[in-house]
Amino acid sequence: MTLNANTPTEFSIRVSKFIRASRERVFEAWVRPEIRRKWWRTNRGEGPTTCEIDGRVGGKYLLKQIGSGAETPAGVEDDYEWVIEGEFLEFDAPRRLVFTWNVNHPGEPSGDERVTIEFHEAEGGTEVTISHEGILSSSLRDGTEKGWTKLLELQAEVLAQA
Repeated sequence: MTLNANTPTEFSIRVSKFIRASRERVFEAWVRPEIRRKWWRTNRGEGPTTCEIDGRVGGKYLLKQIGSGAETPAGVEDDYEWVIEGEFLEFDAPRRLVFTWNVNHPGEPSGDERVTIEFHEAEGGTEVTISHEGILSSSLRDGTEKGWTKLLELQAEVLAQA
């Protein structure tokens, strides 16, 4: 691809975390709203006000949260409603999820973002790897990396207690 002044630069991130739970349980934590609500938290520990997941290829998901996200950009008010939505492109339980990712970041560009989550069996648990592509700014890339890292930590804590 040839870049010119009108072509945005795309960034990607990759984060991994070992979670002490079976691959099936970790996969379910992503696609069952009643489990996802337990670990999908803001910096203040608040869960989503809406968590809808139609777990199948072509199925949609919708998450809404009020206030600070995993990494809230400067100038975003505490009562801002974050809307995260997309569509499942691959749904291969319990091995792999691929979905589009759209967030209403105020003042930031949005593009065709795509998230791939791979679940690999490991001794005593599951290695989860998230790849997030199509991020259109370095500030969003940095916040996205911190956000996914924190969410995986929260997921590991919740699944360790179950």
